[in-house]
This record gives sequence, C-alpha cells and structure tokens, in this order.
Amino acid sequence: MRSISIAALIGAALLTPTLAAGQDIARIFSNEAFYEEHDVLQAQGDVPFIADVWTLPTAGDSTRVLLGVSLSNDALQFVRTGDGTWRASYAVRATIEDDDLVFDRTWDKSVDVRTFDETSLTSETIVFQAELSLPPGEFELAVTVRDRNADDATRVKHPIEVPSFRPVALGEPVLLKLVRGEGPEAEFIVHPSHYYASAPSAIEVLAVALAAPGSGPYRLSARLVPKEEGRVGTIPEWSAEVAPDSSGIVRTFGALENREPRFGEYGLEIQLADSTGSIVANREIPLLIAGSSGWIIDNWEDALELIQYEATGREMDLLEDVEGPESRIEAWNCFWAIRDPAPSTTGNEAMQDYFRRLQIAERTWTSALRKGYLSDRGRVFITLGPPDDIQERPMPREGRPFEVWTYYRNNFQIVFVDRIGFNNYQLWDQSVPVYQHELSVIERRKRQFLRERADQCPLLASAFE
Repeated sequence: MRSISIAALIGAALLTPTLAAGQDIARIFSNEAFYEEHDVLQAQGDVPFIADVWTLPTAGDSTRVLLGVSLSNDALQFVRTGDGTWRASYAVRATIEDDDLVFDRTWDKSVDVRTFDETSLTSETIVFQAELSLPPGEFELAVTVRDRNADDATRVKHPIEVPSFRPVALGEPVLLKLVRGEGPEAEFIVHPSHYYASAPSAIEVLAVALAAPGSGPYRLSARLVPKEEGRVGTIPEWSAEVAPDSSGIVRTFGALENREPRFGEYGLEIQLADSTGSIVANREIPLLIAGSSGWIIDNWEDALELIQYEATGREMDLLEDVEGPESRIEAWNCFWAIRDPAPSTTGNEAMQDYFRRLQIAERTWTSALRKGYLSDRGRVFITLGPPDDIQERPMPREGRPFEVWTYYRNNFQIVFVDRIGFNNYQLWDQSVPVYQHELSVIERRKRQFLRERADQCPLLASAFE
C-alpha cells in the first residue's frame, strides 16, 4: 500500500507537460508560451510570480530600470491579525551582476485583506515595484520572492541588457494597472504580466523620452499593432504634444481607449516625432488580451467539451447552438462571468480553478485509452476537487489494482479499480452512488447560485427558468 502526496501529485502535474490529441490544454489556457517568447519572467514553485523590467532614459550617464513583480493572494500564507483582518508578509530580493555584483537589495512587504475569502484570490492581486539606477551593459538579473509566514521562496534568473540612451530616445513603454493623479508626477502601478483577462476599457501606459532641453515641441503617439491575422476593427490610438523639461526628460501618461472587444496578441508601439513630423524614435512592447479566445472561436466544439463538467445540461444545449466569432466569445465570457465569485477582482477565480483542475487531470491521468480529463479519476477530481488522501493498493480488489480517494472534510471515500489494465482506473460499482450523491449536492448549490445571477447573462438565462 502506498500513500500519494496530493501536493506532490499536483506539483508534478504542473511541471510535466503532456499533449492530448495534439493539444496541450495548459498552453491553451495559460500564458506560458507568451511569457517565454517575450522574456517575461515566470517563476513556478512554492511562491509563483511574474516579473518584468523596463529600461528608461535619465538625464545622467546611468539608466533607470523599473522592476515589477506580480503575484496572487493564494501564492502567500495569510495569518489572522489582532484586529480581525488577514496579513501576508513577503520579501522581494533583486540581484543584478555581470562579472561583479552590481546590485543586491531586499524589500520587506506585507498585504492586508479584510476577509478570509480574499486570501485565496488567484488573479494578479499583489504588485511590487521598485526603481533602480544602473550603468549600461549586459547583466544577469535574479528575482526571489519569499513568503515570510511560510518560509517558502521561489527564484528566477534572466539576462537583461541595459542600453545607453543618446541623444534623442524613447524608453520602453510601461503598461500600467493604475494611475493616481494627473500630470508627469502622477503615481502609478505597473502591469508586469502584460496580460488582460478580458478587453480593458482603456490601456494605460507610461512613456519616458530623452531630448535636448528646450527642444521641441514633439508629438508622442501610441497605438496597438495586431500580431495575428484576422484582427479587424478600429485600432486604439493616443497622442499628445510634449516638450522636454530642463533636464531633457519627457515623462507622460497616455490612455488608449478600447471601445471594441478584442483578443489575442498585440504590440503597444510608441513613437516620438519632431516638429516636422519625422519619427525620431520608436519602441514597442507586447501585450496579450484574453489570450485563449482565438482558440475558443476556432475550436468551439472542443471548448464545449472542456467545460462539460461545469455547464448544466440546458446551458450546454444553448451553447451548442451559438454561431459566429463575436457571439461565441460573448457566450463564453457570459458563461464564466455568472460563475465569478468575486467580480470586483481582475481575474475570474472560478474559471481559473476549473481549468487548473482540468490541467492537473490531463497531465496526471492520461492513459493509452483516453485523455486524463475524460478518465474517471479526472472527472471526479474536476467535479469534487482534490481528495485529502490517495492510497494506492496494488493488492487486488476483484483481482485488480485499485485506488482509494478519501475526502475527510465530507467523510466519504471513492474507490477506482483498474479492470482492464493500461492505467485505466474506473469507478468501482459500489462507489458510483457515493459519487453521484456528492455530485448532486454540489450541483444543487451551483444551480441555486447561478439562478440568482442569471439575469446578468440574458444569453443563458433561460437555462435556469
């Protein structure tokens, strides 16, 4: 008899990719490929986070480097405070070196939330940022985030190039989550992941340029550049007349109004033009809007297969009849919007949790006979959640190997038997009514929750009448 660590099982699943029928579900519903292609730092481990750096011009010989780190509440351990709130304490360490150590600093931070439910939010709820001053050159950047309550840490390393800006130049456009105040001295919060879960109403950006003091005026403009074929519609743009200050620096904020729903990969391009209209400098950074939407449109039947455990029967009937790209995106977004437990956050925790379970099932229980998420173990894992304990029992039940999943929190067990081999464990007959009962309890709660929110989604409202 062997006991399987649930944490180890999930950890191994998240780190070991498996293709199913030519598709890697994890790649479809994650931004991993986008981060890899564009050198956005992604740290996986006990404290997962996303990080990025932007290089910006200064009036002196050094270069301004802006470091941003984002992570979710559920990446940290929260503890109860004396006033009844919850607090997570973490540290960010950045080291930058070439042949010698150039920079090494640690920042201690904390984040407070008012309710326990907020401690499990999985969207980018925490953003750390810092400004550094570095000489031009090529360096190795290492960023470590440590959970000070759990004493867990994750580290990621990546080479960075710090340029020298002369004589007229633009820094990299900095995507922003939030801008407080107006004018060049406004405060801001960076957007390290470059990712928008849905089409934002506006894309906010910080632009920093260098030119001779007293020169100008200049025209600074920004626009989105589609990186995929088939993207149509009005492309958001912004422009403003600017002039350098007495040190030669231009620092301004722009907002590209985004009136049309859009998805896919774009470049955010900024240009600096002189008084004659000639472009004297330009820079571009990538961004991703609702990255999986293109796949959903082109593979609608496959997308519906993936949500079969979450959709009610009537919802599935309605979704199967939806046609056209815009209608399908609207239906998909609507389906998940009414399931969002915390609409005020930037991410949809219900959707993220569902596809995380699906990804784990796919990578853990795929066999020669079927996809992992279509196996009995995958189905139970996705619908009931992870068990508290898994016992592998090679001693036969009915002459065959079996597994016992225990849910201590609800006081029941599910047994799977490998009847025909090929690692194809199926629900033991006596466990079928147990599973059906537990599933019916969850389904009743779900229908009640969705019925109360159905008016927010007219497209699917009739499914709950």
